Amino acid sequence: MTATFVPLEVLRLSGLRAQTSAAEPRAPWFHLVPGAKPLVFVVEGSRLYEVSPDLFAGLAAGKETCLREFHEAVHGFGPNADASFEALDEPVSLSLNVAQVCNLSCSYCYADEGRFGGPARRMEPEVALLAIDRLLAGAAGRRITVGFIGGEPFLNRPLIYECVAYARRRGLELKTQVGFSITTNATLLTPADLDLLRRHGFSVSVSLDGVGGWNDRHRRDRHGSSSARVIEAIRPLLHSPASAKVAARVTVPRDDLRVLERVEALAEIGFREVGVSPLRASAEPALRLQCEDWPTFLKEMVRAADAEWDRVRHGGAWRFSNLAIALKELHWGSCRPLPCGAANGYVSLSADGGYFTCHRTIDDPRSQLGSLADGLDREARGRFLRDRHVDKQEPCRSCWARYLCGGGCHVEVLAEGRTGCDYIRGWLDYCLGLYDKVLTERPDLLPSNRVEARQ
Repeated sequence: MTATFVPLEVLRLSGLRAQTSAAEPRAPWFHLVPGAKPLVFVVEGSRLYEVSPDLFAGLAAGKETCLREFHEAVHGFGPNADASFEALDEPVSLSLNVAQVCNLSCSYCYADEGRFGGPARRMEPEVALLAIDRLLAGAAGRRITVGFIGGEPFLNRPLIYECVAYARRRGLELKTQVGFSITTNATLLTPADLDLLRRHGFSVSVSLDGVGGWNDRHRRDRHGSSSARVIEAIRPLLHSPASAKVAARVTVPRDDLRVLERVEALAEIGFREVGVSPLRASAEPALRLQCEDWPTFLKEMVRAADAEWDRVRHGGAWRFSNLAIALKELHWGSCRPLPCGAANGYVSLSADGGYFTCHRTIDDPRSQLGSLADGLDREARGRFLRDRHVDKQEPCRSCWARYLCGGGCHVEVLAEGRTGCDYIRGWLDYCLGLYDKVLTERPDLLPSNRVEARQ
């Protein structure tokens, strides 16, 4: 049988390199993507190929000749993800928990209104500025990002302003580029705050679950609803962002799994980027997605993605960030052994100066990585990362999607296990099929180079 191999993209990973031999592929080493075109996704190196219908059928049937022929054709093009974290660079991204307290009382909050089970507290200037100095010193000239988080970070507004001015000045002195991010409920924003966000090119993540009842059912302050206040406060920035990048971040609880309607409502008020996340870790068990909810949530995600593609293919811009990011990562050839940069390129600092793997693990001793007083513990970072590599986890190591997924959020896996794996595979299946359509019909919607794809 003659087989034709037409790589849609021979996509290679930079940075992480293989330590296992591709000559002995582990099962599953490929995944079939049915559709208008016969596509095969190769796990190692995250590569997608169009193959002949005969070969596709042979692979589906497990024919030895087809398996051998396909493996010989694609062998050696893409590296696996590295399992070694012995030589870790210093982090280049740091989130400062400047206010471990919040003005909202969200029913599903995993962080105990930012207190993480302890007393409400605010970070002192000497803690924040020393942490910025340490970040700059470890970056050795690489670009850094200083993030502000809580609770609600604008409850410690003076410190945010002081940190921005200090980081800018020290960055100029050290010839190091400094970026800023903030996660906020936006209820406390003032015109001066908006000016700060614009002038310094902040990435602004606004926690908002929709408009009206979608948001106010679970995200309320002590006096009632919050969405109207958020919209009023953030609208000027949405209409005139300057160099700021503003995104809505939606949490979807199990009592209303609709996605498309939330995205459209938030886009209508001016958000150019909307991302959704299913509720998995929460203080309120009744709101966490259960096993029976995942098929419905997948249908909702696909429904929103179908509408997004139909709009974008006719001239619109991406706004549903879950879909846009997935397609961009497929185009880049994302092949990751972990779900995020926690404990690697990114760490978080508690109000009293403790280093933790990320902003969701503040004050959890299982995730502590040292302190400002004692320094960042490189050994603890390496141990955390090695233990969570997808090739060391079950059921990850036997999943075709492991290097696209990275194993799932560490916090959510610890709290709820991996009940959403079928949803993740279903979503990635959908995105692989859509990627081929985008590449064929509107390649201009994909990044033109690898640098752009990784931004």
